[in-house]
Amino acid sequence: MGQEIKTTLRFDGRILEGTALLESDALIFRGGASLTVPFTEMFNAEANSGWLELKTARGLLLLELGPKAETWAEKIKNPKALVDKLGVDAQKKVAIIGKLDADLRADLVASGAKVAKSARGKDFDVVFLAASSKKDLEKLPDARALIKDEGGIWIVYPKGREELRERDVLTAGRTLSLTDNKVAKVSEELTAVRFVVPVAQRQKKK
Repeated sequence: MGQEIKTTLRFDGRILEGTALLESDALIFRGGASLTVPFTEMFNAEANSGWLELKTARGLLLLELGPKAETWAEKIKNPKALVDKLGVDAQKKVAIIGKLDADLRADLVASGAKVAKSARGKDFDVVFLAASSKKDLEKLPDARALIKDEGGIWIVYPKGREELRERDVLTAGRTLSLTDNKVAKVSEELTAVRFVVPVAQRQKKK
């Protein structure tokens, strides 16, 4: 869920009208052509008179973005670290349910967040639920009970597996009346969806 804008793309001698989407690790263009360019394939990103100039392994891409050109160039040159995308910092109280990816767990600890040794207690800012099958999603009510009203639950699961599809994850959260509002790439093998308590429900509790 990134930033999206209607734009003109100049690439490979063509002028294309379409929509550009800036994700956390790639730029996507859909229109007269479909392109996905990971940040890792970009050599340079600069803003020039309302145009975003991208030097890539595929050649030079020019996107007409107006005042957003500088913002997009900065986001491409200085992408957020994973823990930042996940909303975790030294002020956050974090709980983990299940066997979380070792690298992700290490990043959470390194952020300085207060990572609980066991998934017990309440008023956590962020809860991570590691899921590899539909059965693991049955633990979602436990995660819901751990977070504070303004907290969030990240369900971390493998990409492209029939035994646990995105539809299964979204259905599990929505069945508990939670709202999915963010997606994050954890690694080449893992993705994550964040769920939060709807604002209206928070207000009813007050």
